[in-house]
Amino acid sequence: MIEQMLVSLVSSYRYDKEVVDSSLANAEAAKLREAIAAKKLDDDELLRILSTRNIFQLKQTFQHYKDNYGTSIDKDILACGKSIVESIMKVVRAVIIGLGTDEDSLTRAIVARAEIDMMKVRGEYFTANKSSLDNAVIGDTSGDYYGRGE
Repeated sequence: MIEQMLVSLVSSYRYDKEVVDSSLANAEAAKLREAIAAKKLDDDELLRILSTRNIFQLKQTFQHYKDNYGTSIDKDILACGKSIVESIMKVVRAVIIGLGTDEDSLTRAIVARAEIDMMKVRGEYFTANKSSLDNAVIGDTSGDYYGRGE
């Protein structure tokens, strides 16, 4: 569930031009609210919106979310995120107690948290450099990292 969301967020291509559709942003804010309220961070619509929209479209969507629902989307996701962190802690605990360690599950749990943090890094990189981290890495590595998350 969480892995699907995180992988799609860090591995998708985003159009990086400044194109914004306010009515689409408003409609998608409602879809995000519905998924987050249901604590369905693996919802197909939520994943599609967050993983394919450019930063400008997402900013408009997040502004509509705040205007329409009186709270920022980050606060609502963090509320869900607390349960995500608790879930990751439970998985880590379950795989390390007893005889032997389920290394695959342990690795997935740790990587899931790293990917959440990587989403923040991608946003900050774009803000600071006005270009996507994905495109910068692909350009600097002759495309060696292109498509790695698929």
